[in-house]
Amino acid sequence: MQTERLSMKKSLVRELLLITLLLAGFPLPAEELDLAKWEKGVFSQNGEDGVIEKIFELIPPSTRYAVEFGAGDGVNLSNTRNLVLHGWSALMIEGVPRKAEKCKRNYRDQPRVAVVQAWVYPGNVELLFEENNVPVDLDLLSIDIDSNDYYVWRVINKYRPKVVLIEYNPYFAPPKKAVIKFHPMNYYDDNSCYWGASIQSLYELGKAKGYELVHCTSRGSNLFFVDKKYFERFKLADNSPAKLYRPQKDFTPETAPTPTGEDLVVPEFRIKKEWIFDRY
Repeated sequence: MQTERLSMKKSLVRELLLITLLLAGFPLPAEELDLAKWEKGVFSQNGEDGVIEKIFELIPPSTRYAVEFGAGDGVNLSNTRNLVLHGWSALMIEGVPRKAEKCKRNYRDQPRVAVVQAWVYPGNVELLFEENNVPVDLDLLSIDIDSNDYYVWRVINKYRPKVVLIEYNPYFAPPKKAVIKFHPMNYYDDNSCYWGASIQSLYELGKAKGYELVHCTSRGSNLFFVDKKYFERFKLADNSPAKLYRPQKDFTPETAPTPTGEDLVVPEFRIKKEWIFDRY
């Protein structure tokens, strides 16, 4: 009860302050945009569909083109399916052959959608874009390959998406920087936390590439970045990882965990699990 009364008092004080400012002729302070309010899952896993819709209200799309890595079957848990159903074009890339074939079947009647079975690496990502006629000024890039996500985004320079949606590793709370050591055959290891990069590392990479962080999904899975020229539209006074970070549900990291389980195993060689803690 005491907490409710305190909340009511704070609300009343704020309303009186706003009225006073209006009467004095001062402009009202801008209210920060909390994108969590728009989280909504149509096909996406953690409310990304609703956030994407809201972002493109603030940033009008120009090409209405999206690219998704780790597209799966193109429907379940997809970050681009909802856009395609609203007239967007897309390139969907999936490495697992059976999933890619299912994705192709799901979009066989969609001439605006290209589906490619390929593993995405820093060395082939822009070539895949070029071969599939991706516009340089595409509107959305969704990166979710459960391994070398950080390294793939890092080398995308010719193409300039307005919005980048990328999975992060929530087991490292800010200001901890952590990126898995690059190996072209890295893959998702469900026996440990060995995948991807921390929010701090991705935030600093985004800054270096001219992007600003605007949202971290509530369940601790994906980050949304926008080209810095659009950042002021989101009215965020503080977009630091410390402010926006969300842990995964039911998990609060205390210290950076050490990878567990055996080394990653690929025919004829092993990949030693190593973290790099001074790289953004």
